[in-house]
Amino acid sequence: MGRILLTGAGPRGFVGRNLAPALRERHEVFTPSSRELDLCDYELLARYMDEHRIDTVVHSALQNVLQTGPEDAMLHDLQMFYNLEKLSGRLDKVLYFGSGAEFDKRLPMEDIREEDLGRSVPASYYGLEKYIMALRARESRNIYNLRLFGIFGKYERWQSKFISNLCCKALYDLPLSIRQDCMFDYLYVEDLGPIVLWFLEHEPKFHDYNVCTGRPVSLGEIAAVVREISGKALPVEVAKEGWNLPYTASCGRLTAEMGAPRLHELGSAVTELYAYYQAHKGDIPLYELRKTR
Repeated sequence: MGRILLTGAGPRGFVGRNLAPALRERHEVFTPSSRELDLCDYELLARYMDEHRIDTVVHSALQNVLQTGPEDAMLHDLQMFYNLEKLSGRLDKVLYFGSGAEFDKRLPMEDIREEDLGRSVPASYYGLEKYIMALRARESRNIYNLRLFGIFGKYERWQSKFISNLCCKALYDLPLSIRQDCMFDYLYVEDLGPIVLWFLEHEPKFHDYNVCTGRPVSLGEIAAVVREISGKALPVEVAKEGWNLPYTASCGRLTAEMGAPRLHELGSAVTELYAYYQAHKGDIPLYELRKTR
């Protein structure tokens, strides 16, 4: 049983908050809030690791870009990462979650592979910070980039996250909206826990992996699934005709090492998420939902 510092698992977290129960089944997990542990304070972070005898870090914390803006969010995220990198010599592993944005979202991503990193330097602040982290992870002894593309599930920001937003609109009988159709690879967050546990308990050959399903789906297909699950003949409004750039990836490197992970089918995952929002409908203000696109 390891002693794991899991960041980003507070009440406003998404990936970390979902991961905590799965990791606690087999490890001792510490989930301090950002008020309890400022990851940008190197000395405080070092003391916390010593006092709690942390041997592994699973890092999912991100600065809220809506609060600070993209420039300050990038600086904050890089400072957290490099403080962990500086302390990685005393740890078994550092796992963190990269993003498909590392490949530069100005270009199409169709079944993109890890070897394609560096085809273009990202122009966005978020993509650039993740690109910088990925390059450092590749040079490290024990830092591993679990690169996410689309990921969805409970606790995500329903105001802006596509599948959750569709579920909430269906609950209130509102039209389902799509900015522009495209092919995506969406991983259900409940399926991430077993993958992270594998990385904690094995020695990976590489330092970055695409963590995805390898099963691309269009946004229009997802909207159709939500309609079917809701049992409502809701209209689907597409703001812009045609197709946006694909955002899909190959998971061949991952499955070659750990085998094919057991993943929810899209319909069963969306059914679970829809049921979650049904149980929490009172937490979703209709006036706020109407403003989302």
